[in-house]
Amino acid sequence: MMPHARPTQLTRRRVLQFTGAGVALAAVPALPAAAEVQPGGNTITIPALPSARTTELDRTQDSLSASELRTTGFYLPADTALNVVVHTGLVPTLVIGAPDADARAAFKSSREYPLQAGRNTISDAGGGVVYLKLIGDSGSAKVTIGEQAQPMPYFVLGCTGEADFQRQLDERTTPYVEFVSPHAMITVERASALTYRNENHTDLLSTYEDVIRIEDATSGYDGSAPVHARLVHRYHFVGYPSAITGVGAYATHGHMSFPPPIQDRMLTVEGLRMRGWGIYHELGHQHQQITYKPSSLTEVTVNIYSLAVNAVFATKYGQVPRLHAPDAKTGLTPWQSAPGKLRSPGVTYGTTFDPYEKLVMFEQLRLAFGNQFWATLHKLVRGEHPYAGDYTDEALRLRNLVVLCSRTAGHDLSDFFRAWGVPVDAEATAQLSALHLTPPPTDPTTIRD
Repeated sequence: MMPHARPTQLTRRRVLQFTGAGVALAAVPALPAAAEVQPGGNTITIPALPSARTTELDRTQDSLSASELRTTGFYLPADTALNVVVHTGLVPTLVIGAPDADARAAFKSSREYPLQAGRNTISDAGGGVVYLKLIGDSGSAKVTIGEQAQPMPYFVLGCTGEADFQRQLDERTTPYVEFVSPHAMITVERASALTYRNENHTDLLSTYEDVIRIEDATSGYDGSAPVHARLVHRYHFVGYPSAITGVGAYATHGHMSFPPPIQDRMLTVEGLRMRGWGIYHELGHQHQQITYKPSSLTEVTVNIYSLAVNAVFATKYGQVPRLHAPDAKTGLTPWQSAPGKLRSPGVTYGTTFDPYEKLVMFEQLRLAFGNQFWATLHKLVRGEHPYAGDYTDEALRLRNLVVLCSRTAGHDLSDFFRAWGVPVDAEATAQLSALHLTPPPTDPTTIRD
């Protein structure tokens, strides 16, 4: 789920058939070595990275950004004067508090403290996890975090052994625990980490890497050109400290939040591999592109990425394919119930179909035009930056959906979208006519899985 508002926008079964499932995962490059975390020690060197909120969003044309926070492995108690020494090189910003990790309203957001070269003394009334932030095109910063900051239990994939991490959990009593892999940063309360402490955390973090790799491949981050490189910033998964009334989880710029009732999916290997749809879904919000995402489709196209992970994990771990799961009331799967509604009198995509039936439309496109359909569409948008308008411009973005999908398919898909009750306005018709696209040789609405 992604709450609305752009300003702070809180916003198959067969593995070889799926975008990102065995298609190009191995070809997707990892983060540069300079961005990797090395646990231990108070002196940290970090390279400058482009802004996730401006530079990277402009490159990717995504709706939400990844995190600009750079993990340190330290926690600062409240009202404690912390000495920070900035050595030669660039000067970063110190950030206190993981976003949404503190139940106190005054400390819900992270607090930023600009540093200067040399010695700095910082105190924060709320206390919290210590991060650094360094935005730039080149260069690096070398910083020493004073001993007033306390080392947290801190698991880094490929660096931390399980026995060592268990010892840290016993000896380091900070309120927060952090897990880090090349593309993920997971911050949770100590109580949550202790609840699920008996997990194999190498397997857990490796599964996060798999989830991210699948969604990145679905987004066409294949490294074929600089514009198609994977993000240089991590995705930040944060344990929200209490249940959110009416909300299971949400995504916004920089992070995703997961309350305790669903943290078993976040912090257990079985949960992430077998019941992790909500995790895949929120991460999907940080992959959605703005150009063809009207507000009415925010909670729909996000599941293109969820389905990609579901398909791979169905084969790898036996997860139930979501669109082949029977509805509790009707006993029908979305593949059984949705097609019969196509071309019916008054069919309207937004109201005729339930949330999972709506996904059948996107699966028909993938099955009709190949496993790389969504990756190709993402790359087209990144390459051309088509006008996206505002997130409230429903007509423009639905038109973009029709036209861009048609361009990706190489065929005029107006009949297909009309069959599903998606409006195809005169401007979309004119654009498709100018492209001289012809209808597909096989009607995609007839495809079944």
